Amino acid sequence: KSIPNANDFTNIVLSKTQRKTPTVTHPGYKITRIRAFYMRKVKFCAEAIHEKFAETLDGFPKLEDIHPFYADLINVVYDKDHYKIALGHMRTARNLVDNIAKDYVRMLKHGDSLYRCKMLKRSALGRMVKIIKKLGPSLSFLEEVRKHLARMPSIDPYTRTIIITGLPNVGKSSFMNHVTNANVDVQGYAFTTQSLFVGHTYFNTVKWQIIDSPGILDHPLDERNTIEMQTITALAHLKACILFFIDISEECSYPIEEQVSLFKNIKALFVNKPCIIGLTKTDVQSFNDLEPSKKALIEELAKENEIKVYELSNKNGEGVGLVKQEACNLLLDYRLNEKKETGPSQTLKREEDFLKGVYIAKPKTVREDRPPVIPKEIIHGIPLKLNRPTLKDVQDEMGGAGVFNFPLQEHFLLEDEDWKYDEVPEIMNGMNVADFYDKDIQAKLEELEREEEMLLYGKPLEELEEEDDPDLLEAQQQIKNKKAILKIERKLKLKKTAFSRNFDLEGVEDDLKSKGKDTQGIRQRFKDKSKPKPLSKLFKEATEDDEIEVNNKGGIHDEQEEQKHETDRNSRKLDRKIRSMSRGRSQGTKRELSESERNMERIKHKIQRKWRHDPSVGEADRKIPDMMPKHLFAGKR
Repeated sequence: KSIPNANDFTNIVLSKTQRKTPTVTHPGYKITRIRAFYMRKVKFCAEAIHEKFAETLDGFPKLEDIHPFYADLINVVYDKDHYKIALGHMRTARNLVDNIAKDYVRMLKHGDSLYRCKMLKRSALGRMVKIIKKLGPSLSFLEEVRKHLARMPSIDPYTRTIIITGLPNVGKSSFMNHVTNANVDVQGYAFTTQSLFVGHTYFNTVKWQIIDSPGILDHPLDERNTIEMQTITALAHLKACILFFIDISEECSYPIEEQVSLFKNIKALFVNKPCIIGLTKTDVQSFNDLEPSKKALIEELAKENEIKVYELSNKNGEGVGLVKQEACNLLLDYRLNEKKETGPSQTLKREEDFLKGVYIAKPKTVREDRPPVIPKEIIHGIPLKLNRPTLKDVQDEMGGAGVFNFPLQEHFLLEDEDWKYDEVPEIMNGMNVADFYDKDIQAKLEELEREEEMLLYGKPLEELEEEDDPDLLEAQQQIKNKKAILKIERKLKLKKTAFSRNFDLEGVEDDLKSKGKDTQGIRQRFKDKSKPKPLSKLFKEATEDDEIEVNNKGGIHDEQEEQKHETDRNSRKLDRKIRSMSRGRSQGTKRELSESERNMERIKHKIQRKWRHDPSVGEADRKIPDMMPKHLFAGKR
């Protein structure tokens, strides 16, 4: 999949969050429901970003886990350090988004209003989007890498491979088009091939992989460009047969001496690999008509490196099939005879047999003195007879299938054969009860009952045997009964909700006499206190109570005003005493309301009437009368 840029990435994640999560909440909802609404949005957005990043990271190969050929090829085309840094940026961004989601979900758990929860959600999504925008250059770089990896040919580094190499414009792509079904562009100028091309051909019913590499020039390694380094990477890492082409007609604009010098410079890349030198364009210039010095140079090169030289012409096809056949045979011998530290490589031999479609499995050790074992009855054709009836015969004799059950006891493996048809004892918890029966169980039961009696009376067993006094037992029983009665009385006392404060006069006198107190004036005092006072006496007490102290600063200087204030105070005091006498404290006083106060009371009851049926909602709670406001439900979703 393609990797979107930062803006597209943001739009994808936010639109998915909007589509996949609820979109409406109200202040009238419970605060727990509002918190869950916004926590769900934050979590979903973080999970969507995490999934996109994880999908991208899993799609790119890890350089440590792939073949060194592909690792170096990626390093050549795109710098390995830049590649790892870009993936590291994305991995770090994924972890940051997860941490942001955890932090804001923790804060949303303590949100006390819809507005605060909404602002926390907005802040969380804003920080996530900011991280994605900072990741823009890395996303663009990884998209370019993805495009190049998609265009890269599928090269199997483990199969049979032939690599064609040489200077530019020496006939490599023309040979590739002859021996394979590939259609590589062929032009008359250098560096027509700028990347590795793969073709396949068949030899001995097995598919072979042929790689056309870009041309390389004869200069130091550090001066080679990206196109040439692809060829160097293939030569260094692939176990293949190397076809080095030399243009003896020199139409490629490079003399033979320079082509031989190039071979010597890159020989270190394929030291122990099979190699063949192909002399191309023999239709223009044959090898025998070459100048003696150039001819001697090529022969000396082949002799020093023990390499075979073949002539071929891509124009008329002469020698092309022979070069292909010799290269395949040379590589096949190399793969079969490759040595390891412990000897020949059996793995490569098995691979060759498998690729050919033929594989013979052989046991490691075979005993020649072990003939096959065949029963004599089978050899002579003697039918096998039993001296006893079979279970099938017994079943037919006893009524057939469904009527007769096979006696399974016949197959029991017991110490004594006579035990087979005994009755099976009762089983409990997977154990045979009869095997665990104790002969002394009756004596042990009596001992257990005695221990229970000891625990019941609270004495050791030895003392209980010594002291069996009936009076002691009777006293102990009375104590237990008394304890039970006290517990019941305590429970009844706890169930009382109020206590009476009315005292009987005779009871008070008797109580004081028992304590040695004088009780002469108690009866008269009780009568005086219980007799009600007349209103005239109350008014007299109110007027004689406290004298008014006149404040010198701003006090009352008029004698009439002073009497008036004193009368008001006395009347108020009298009213208080009358009210306290005529009305209980819990009943309160009812003041007559004015017209405006009555109107306010009526409006208050009218307002509270609609909240009367829902005690969880108060006057201060906001409410949206329209549950589908136009600004939230109009337009495209």
